[in-house]
Amino acid sequence: MENGRCDPSERTLEAVLSVYCFAGLVDESEEQFREIKALGILPSVMCYCMMLAVYAKCERWDDAYELLDEMFTNRASNIHQVIGQMIKGNYDDESNWQMVEYVFDKLNSEGCGLGIRFYNTLLEALWCLGQKERAARVLNEATKRGLFPELFRTNKLVWSVDVHRMWAGGACTAISVWFNNMYEMFKNGENRPQLETVVVVRGQMEKSSITRDFPVASATYSFLIDNVSSSFRFPGWNKGRIICQRSQLKRFLSDTEPSSDGSKKDKLITLSNTPFPLLGMRTTTADVMRDQHGNADTKTSIKMTTELLTSTV
Repeated sequence: MENGRCDPSERTLEAVLSVYCFAGLVDESEEQFREIKALGILPSVMCYCMMLAVYAKCERWDDAYELLDEMFTNRASNIHQVIGQMIKGNYDDESNWQMVEYVFDKLNSEGCGLGIRFYNTLLEALWCLGQKERAARVLNEATKRGLFPELFRTNKLVWSVDVHRMWAGGACTAISVWFNNMYEMFKNGENRPQLETVVVVRGQMEKSSITRDFPVASATYSFLIDNVSSSFRFPGWNKGRIICQRSQLKRFLSDTEPSSDGSKKDKLITLSNTPFPLLGMRTTTADVMRDQHGNADTKTSIKMTTELLTSTV
């Protein structure tokens, strides 16, 4: 940018960082993050969350934990401190969670655009760091504040979850919550609609077959196949939807394996928080998945594409 005599704004620098992080380019992400600091700008909470996510995806856990420590020891910004503490789980109890809600309310007053970027990056960081239960709680806070109003829709014919404005971490969080609610309905014998659909793209791109290669569409489809049912597919009439018929999903729900004590599972998709190890103790992806599921062979739920594509905001 300097060679091109460009004087980028903070928003521009953040957008460039998001491209690198979305593609999993950790070295380029680090360079961009350092450039933001070199310009005398305090990287936003979104920048920190993006770096946490890319470190986690590249299994650079020590770097992620050092950056997290940098967040909640930052004396220049209370927002950085609160979000850092929340990610680490220090504000999970109701009394401390009020501080998190205060930050969410403050950011919500800045407008929808900032809110979408903030929650997308925060959910991405939480999901990649294995803080999935906490991610579901944050998603609930986002919807309470009017973000992602299109997320959950249901009627007699269709029940949909619309993740077209979300990053992969937020999309997987939303789908997990959606399916757990659906599983609860199934156990209670409630009627479900004829079609379940996940919306990954809207607009003209719904007609294009390249849609399924978009990062969010690819991650969502992989998550559905690995964690729910292979019956989900892209229909011929709309490339921006991933659908499953009620009869097909009913067979899957009926065949869901009981828990170890023989009782039915409470949740179809387990959402838990992986404990943070001590600094200096490197953790592999297999260790993270073992902590969450008790099985080192559990498949990684998100398959990130390496294309330089940004998410729709």
